[in-house]
Amino acid sequence: MLKVAPRRLFLLTSRRLATARLQLPKNVKDEIPKAYSPVIVEEKWYEWWECNSFFRHHKPPPSTGKFSMVLPPPNITGTLHIGHALTCAIQDSLVCWNRMKGKDTIWIPGCDHAGIATQAIVEKNLKSQNITREQLGRKKFEEEIWKWKGEKENTIYQQLKALGATLNWEKAVFTMDPKMCYAVNEAFIQLHRKGKIYRKESLVNWSCQLRSAISDIEVEHQLVDGPKGILVPGYDKPITFGNIYQFEYKLWDSNERIMVSTTRPETILGDMAIAVHPEDMRYKHYIGRSVIHPVLHTKLPIIADSEVDQHFGTGALKVTPAHDPKDYEIAKRHGLEMFSVFDDRGISNNNCNQFHGLPRFELREKMVDFLRDNNLLRGILPHQMSVPVCSRSGDIIEPLLRPQWFVDTQEMAQKAMEAVESGKLKIYPPQFERVWFEWLGNIKDWCISRQLWWGHRVPAYNLAGAKETAIWIAAHNTEKAVEHAKNHGFDFSAVKQDEDVLDTWFSSSLFPFSVCGWPEHTVDLRKLFPLDLMETGHDILFFWVARMVMMSLELTGELPFKEILLHGIICDSQGRKMSKSLGNVIDPLDIVYGTSLKCMEDKLESSFKKGHLSSKEFEKAIAEKRTVFPSGIPQTGADALRFTLCSYNVKSHFINLDMAMLKRNRLFCNKIWQVSRFLFLLLDEISPKTGSDSFSWLNEPNNSSLVNQWIMNGLAEMVSQIDGAMTRYDFHHATDALYNFLYAKLCDVYLEAIKPLTGADKEESVLVLVVCLDTALRCLVPFMPFLSEELYQRLHTKLADLGIPSSRSVSILVAEYPSKDEFGLWRNVELEKTVDSVLRAVTELRNMKLEYGLAKSKPDAFFVCPSERVLSQTDQYSKLMSTIAGLKSVTIYGDMCLTNSSEKAWVSRTVETCSVHLNLTGMIDRKIELKKNQEKLKKLVENLARLEANMGTASYRSSAPAHVQETHRLKVASLKTEICQLKEYAKELDKI
Repeated sequence: MLKVAPRRLFLLTSRRLATARLQLPKNVKDEIPKAYSPVIVEEKWYEWWECNSFFRHHKPPPSTGKFSMVLPPPNITGTLHIGHALTCAIQDSLVCWNRMKGKDTIWIPGCDHAGIATQAIVEKNLKSQNITREQLGRKKFEEEIWKWKGEKENTIYQQLKALGATLNWEKAVFTMDPKMCYAVNEAFIQLHRKGKIYRKESLVNWSCQLRSAISDIEVEHQLVDGPKGILVPGYDKPITFGNIYQFEYKLWDSNERIMVSTTRPETILGDMAIAVHPEDMRYKHYIGRSVIHPVLHTKLPIIADSEVDQHFGTGALKVTPAHDPKDYEIAKRHGLEMFSVFDDRGISNNNCNQFHGLPRFELREKMVDFLRDNNLLRGILPHQMSVPVCSRSGDIIEPLLRPQWFVDTQEMAQKAMEAVESGKLKIYPPQFERVWFEWLGNIKDWCISRQLWWGHRVPAYNLAGAKETAIWIAAHNTEKAVEHAKNHGFDFSAVKQDEDVLDTWFSSSLFPFSVCGWPEHTVDLRKLFPLDLMETGHDILFFWVARMVMMSLELTGELPFKEILLHGIICDSQGRKMSKSLGNVIDPLDIVYGTSLKCMEDKLESSFKKGHLSSKEFEKAIAEKRTVFPSGIPQTGADALRFTLCSYNVKSHFINLDMAMLKRNRLFCNKIWQVSRFLFLLLDEISPKTGSDSFSWLNEPNNSSLVNQWIMNGLAEMVSQIDGAMTRYDFHHATDALYNFLYAKLCDVYLEAIKPLTGADKEESVLVLVVCLDTALRCLVPFMPFLSEELYQRLHTKLADLGIPSSRSVSILVAEYPSKDEFGLWRNVELEKTVDSVLRAVTELRNMKLEYGLAKSKPDAFFVCPSERVLSQTDQYSKLMSTIAGLKSVTIYGDMCLTNSSEKAWVSRTVETCSVHLNLTGMIDRKIELKKNQEKLKKLVENLARLEANMGTASYRSSAPAHVQETHRLKVASLKTEICQLKEYAKELDKI
């Protein structure tokens, strides 16, 4: 609102403007260019904002409170993609909105070291140079990753700045920074000493390529319906999956045999038993007996377990505890021995007798041949199965028994569920509460160790030289470990640190409080923690969000944040989640600055050569880019991109990016630009009177014209809608409100209505336009910061040059956000309804002009409307309708019958309870129009007859695809509607 600035804001502005760094970019004072250019507008503002510390939280009045949030730290595996841009757009809109409302805001950026992902991608780069990490050694390999980190972190931060993200850069962190490493170690130590972290041998997801355990989130399940070749790293030819192998075990005490089924014959060497369902009558008499292992000649028991699926395969299950999660649980229940048959690389070990030293899928072939040669193989059948694939390496997951570190999550999970149940922690959208309870209610202990070289080294020590000992000391360093051991009576003179590193999610789970300085009692921890909101994608609700809640409650005694907002996942044109490994990501800067198809193809080729993309995914990605972006991506700008991303319902499960929406919003930016240019021209033209009373009319709505009252009512409604939408996190409702007001109301109606005005009426309307633009820009800035700043500064510079007072802030980023009560005096629901109904009549009149080819003509019209509000102000409504519809005149009646001879010169339409009548006398040649009408009608009737005749044949009904028949049905309906319209048009022509 244009008014005298509050003292607080005025003093802040005056003090800051006195410094040299606050000088505005020079071209802001130049004449506004005729055309909007996103790059020219966006290139100058970020440096000015950052230089003047507009992102930093300021000290507001105590009543306004604070708003703190962290940006989910992007992985340093490469550059950001459009999914990151969505997170950035959502979060920055909230930060900006809260900042402008006077809150003490802070938004902390950072980057994640992403242990597995980063190690995998750097190894692939080295492989393209024929270098392995083993050749480099651990120290030099880590040095290579730090080089990678420096390059990628800088690129990521530059991308965020190009998107206009108003982050508090002075607080930026990297998850391997010394203070973050200290926090990670301290968390491990505290949990270990509480007994919440323990070490045991357990079955884990193992990547033979990475030689490490990996988390569930890094496992992708590929469904195969039958035999299918899959390329596996380390093998020259595709490995076949999708078969089930049936073979027999001989009983120990007779010549009988029992047939079992398996999809993994390579694990036969690890079989420890045969399990059947206790109620399966086929095998009941076998329970308690034994079979002979065909290779090892050991005695394997036949056991009964209710978890066996009687309908899978033969109903008899070979139990391989060290290589199958289900078998592992069966073995634990029955006390079976367990041993692995593969080493860390997937090579068969010493437990395999004559099959020792074979890669696991070569061993598969050897075992099948062995069974066939020994007359034990009974069949190989096609079988639908889910193949677990490591998303980082493309390797097939091998469940392996390995000693690992675990977090006992049972009690933590219960506390996290109670927080949501009690309402202390809110989740949006609320349907994810059910998912929250399902996952936490069935949680398993969390494996947190990884056998990598990159990451936070496990801060655990045991006796030097011991491969495995029951005594582990958790400490920050070797000296403290020895000291702790001696203090507790352990005779440790030397200790050795565990070689493993911690799961990246472990360090990430501490992020909300470690970035604030925990475990130290810092000022930031007191002021900023707990955070107000955690906003992220719903796909990491379990792996990150839930773990942050559990760890925070355990280590700080507080929730890490008050609310959780989960957004949907952006997908490509094929509905696939965007992923670097699929090559379907879109660099947001390619949208901001534009790019050619060749540049996109070159990026994909580079990723393929470095080993980041398989040949299959490379070909698929190239084909998709050529289909979706045949001419590349046009320059769109950060503002249009951000506005587009927030225009989706971000709470939806999936979001399909529509390039047409990007184009529409790029044009919307230009529309706002042209509105501003028009206003500046009007200001120059009328030079309105200056003084403190320039905006006194703001307190006297009833003294303003009809159209001014209507647009100010629309402005008040827009501000109220946006305020409610932002509070509910319904960003699409906020962007809709802005678009509808600026485009449909301000541009399409108000500007057209005021163009013919002169004198005092025009002067007041120009000031109304000033208020509308200033207010709309302050509402727009969370979504379009660059354009908003540019036009805000130009507007207030223009007002200052003309001596018109305004509450100008040094930057729109710290301007006062419009209040929903600011224009309360102008709210007039009845007026809004009346004008909107009149505008619908105007739309019908415009359509009638187009229908009769009178777009450039100005006929007369009647408007018959029983509304008392319209009839009480016929002059103003008549003037509004004739101006907007491009008519010579509009005569308004409450009730009217056209009975005189001139009736034949009019055509009519009904609009709700009203009607509009257009005078066509002398406007058209009836004979020519009738002829054109008849010719078009004849063609449509012929087309309809042909289509219906074709659809009526038996061969069409039996052989035409369903989607083709549906298309034809819709075409028939469309033709019939068009024919009816032409016949009605002919009747109207007859009356003229």
